[in-house]
Amino acid sequence: MTINYLSQKIAKLISVFTVVPIIALLVITIIYLNDSSFFHHNLNWYLMSIFFLVIVPLSAYWLKNYIPKYRQQGREGERKLAFITGIIGQFFGTVTVFILNGPVGVKLLFLTYILAGILLTICNSIIKFRASGHACGVAGPLTFLIFILGKNYLASFILLPLVFWSRLKLRRHTMSELVLGALLGVIATVTVVY
Repeated sequence: MTINYLSQKIAKLISVFTVVPIIALLVITIIYLNDSSFFHHNLNWYLMSIFFLVIVPLSAYWLKNYIPKYRQQGREGERKLAFITGIIGQFFGTVTVFILNGPVGVKLLFLTYILAGILLTICNSIIKFRASGHACGVAGPLTFLIFILGKNYLASFILLPLVFWSRLKLRRHTMSELVLGALLGVIATVTVVY
């Protein structure tokens, strides 16, 4: 086993465990365990957040096998479908939390995801400059975590250089795509919470 082979495997592992829904699961759970008042001490708001920000987006990895258009595109199709299911989860989660008049913190959480999704769509589809959804989906939620639980969670940003290294090692993004994606995540979060 060579060092390059091992570093490729580690990069892949980091990439898999830092996909947007997994980071959402981590951030939502850390908030719930440290400050359940964020969810009005109500497990249902926590579970609703998990459903719309984790389960719906993760369904892309299962659904791709049943939708020929995405299955035939391979990894690129999987990436597109993951983005679509992510937007669907964010949209319906936002609608649900506002219709049911959910806790303010949960509303802010969903609004940060919606705004990040809009900014990524503008960048990637309209401006035609690819911004990393992966970096956005790590930087934004970690910024939100720090806003909610305080500066003790600044150390969580150690994930960002690991994600950058992983995505560069796997040749999935350029440095500029990663930086732009991370900036969009931070901008979306700061815009919503401040």
